[in-house]
Amino acid sequence: MRLGFSLLSIVLVLHCQVKAPNQNVFDPTSMFGGSAVVLLGLGFGDDLQITTRYKQNDYPTIVKTEYLDLDLSAPVAAYFTKGDFKISDPYQNDLILRDVFPLSDFKLRVLFSVSSRSEWRDPLVISITKPETLTEYSFLGKQLEFRFPYPRYFGSISEAKGYITSTMLTDGRILLAGGVNPSGATVATIEIWNPETGISKVLPSLNQSLMGMAVCVQNDGKVLVSGGKSVLGNVTANSQISDKIYLIDPVNETVVELPFIMQRRRYGHTMVCLNQGDLLVSGGQSQVGTDPSAVTDDHEYVSMSGNNSTILAGSSNFPHGMAFHSVEYDQLNSRILFYGGRDRLDLYAMFSNTIYAMDTNTFALNSLPVTFATSRSNVSHFKMPNQDRVFLGGMIREGTGSKAIESWSENLTTTTSLGFTTRFKNGSAIVRFSDEQVFFTGGIDTYYKSGMLELYDHYERKNYIVDTMMVPRSEHSSHLTTKGIVIFGDSASLDTRVEVYGKD
Repeated sequence: MRLGFSLLSIVLVLHCQVKAPNQNVFDPTSMFGGSAVVLLGLGFGDDLQITTRYKQNDYPTIVKTEYLDLDLSAPVAAYFTKGDFKISDPYQNDLILRDVFPLSDFKLRVLFSVSSRSEWRDPLVISITKPETLTEYSFLGKQLEFRFPYPRYFGSISEAKGYITSTMLTDGRILLAGGVNPSGATVATIEIWNPETGISKVLPSLNQSLMGMAVCVQNDGKVLVSGGKSVLGNVTANSQISDKIYLIDPVNETVVELPFIMQRRRYGHTMVCLNQGDLLVSGGQSQVGTDPSAVTDDHEYVSMSGNNSTILAGSSNFPHGMAFHSVEYDQLNSRILFYGGRDRLDLYAMFSNTIYAMDTNTFALNSLPVTFATSRSNVSHFKMPNQDRVFLGGMIREGTGSKAIESWSENLTTTTSLGFTTRFKNGSAIVRFSDEQVFFTGGIDTYYKSGMLELYDHYERKNYIVDTMMVPRSEHSSHLTTKGIVIFGDSASLDTRVEVYGKD
């Protein structure tokens, strides 16, 4: 009896202090509303939780899809209306709330109109208040905060260049090897760029200026680069294709040419650092020419302890010459996967849509029982949390980039078309942004150099244009760091600045 009288008294007091009939007494953005929620939430059941699909590192695509789906911990979606939501300053005119409606008892959809997306550098906060008719559950209100990446310059690399062979080191720094300067000459520079400081440290140079090397990182953090070529265009002498391997120690800052060479010269090849420290080098152009005879179909096993390299047996060979393929070391399943590629370097090249798997115990090569709708080389691939592998970018014929987005589900033994990017992306850099999101940066869009930033979201199976870069770039590099995506290099620009696309 006493508890009932106390609650009734609180209700009467709060009711008397409401200054306007449209004021929600449960508004968590005010001290008064917060107190009402706490007081009247007592004895009203379990706490209601509201969550979104977005994690901290995700790009919130609500600014493009114009909706935000919310998951509720209880079947109360029908209680919420547009009046229970508020957009924070200064974005009320940029993100206009249109409607709120249930998709199910446990899911709400919030529908927006996006009138502007420029300079969203402050956090966007969406406040949710408790519906006055919701009495079965406690709900203290919810504030959803979203941060959007934006481009800015941060530091620089040592010299202007594009076509850089780059890789992320185990300590988060980025190694840059070789490349081509704006005058079209290859360079021998090795440097390490630090995303925490923006400063690049130059290491001893390679013994030869090169572009297009293969790279991999060993378990101990040391890096190996192999092959490549010394000229930007077509090679005119076999000696312009490298057969050398270099070992780079990022800690001791040393660059050492190994005391033996590969069995073949290779450019457009792949290299994997195997778990035991040895290397597997595969395919690539091995001699002058644009016909299939210039591209090899074999693999080399490089023994780091034995200081030698051996061509593997014919059972390991691709069914034809293979260059500009991509590779994945699936260590858990003791195999190496190869995607895409082309058999020659001229207009008549045959592009691959087959997935090949090599057993790292027997080194036997087999084609898997799936094919892609798009045959291409230079493809980028990413393994998603649901185990799908998504394939983006690449070339479908000489000088023409691919817009296709496709996935491979090994469990279902199927490949699926997921649509297309909005632009051709020949010469773009493609990098993971979060667990299920991938960014395209720059590239050549048919006839002009692009500054577009596109995002593919595997959760929604959609692709969006989300922003623009500081400057258009092609034949450049991108990597995800603690600062965001860093973008550097260009095939024809004198600019050495590094661009960061991040949230802070």
